[in-house]
Amino acid sequence: MAEVGVPDPAAMRIDSLRLRTPTQRNRSLWTGASKAIGLPGAELWSGAVSIELLSTEAQERQWRAFLWALGGPENWFRMPLPCAEHPGGGIFVDEVGATGYTLDIASSAISQTLLDAGQFLTIPLPSGRFRTVCLQALLATDAAGKATASFRPALTESPVAGATIISRTPFMPFSPADDDLAITWSEGIGQIAFDVEEAR
Repeated sequence: MAEVGVPDPAAMRIDSLRLRTPTQRNRSLWTGASKAIGLPGAELWSGAVSIELLSTEAQERQWRAFLWALGGPENWFRMPLPCAEHPGGGIFVDEVGATGYTLDIASSAISQTLLDAGQFLTIPLPSGRFRTVCLQALLATDAAGKATASFRPALTESPVAGATIISRTPFMPFSPADDDLAITWSEGIGQIAFDVEEAR
């Protein structure tokens, strides 16, 4: 899988974002009560993206090149997510061995709130891929600049200690969900829209 650069990130819109969590749900025929049990297997982001209306040949040309370079689900791109500002410099992986729903981080911001629940982090993985997570709790450092990030979905690999976590310009590593990509036109105005899933 190769990364394909997005010609104009500001022109790309995320229309939906979904997280599939493998779960088995059992319901009693007698009482109607149900119980849900998490199943093994990684959670998976998916969604839909679109590009703003393409009214000129110059605009359309760069997006045609992008669309066909994806090769359907063969390659991937960075879909920008809502960015966040926070005090201090970067945020880094503090220790190795972390998987699951938490990660110890280090920052130059001492005893400060960095990010709120609901904001995103993009974490580089040793395989060269990325895992984007959504914080489930406030991320605040202690007097040593340390904190534990709590998030969903779970990490699928243990990040390398010292790796820089992308917190100010998080993105979703997306691939097209289908091998059939198209441009549509209405009265000479082009538009591109397609379903996506996390590049894994």
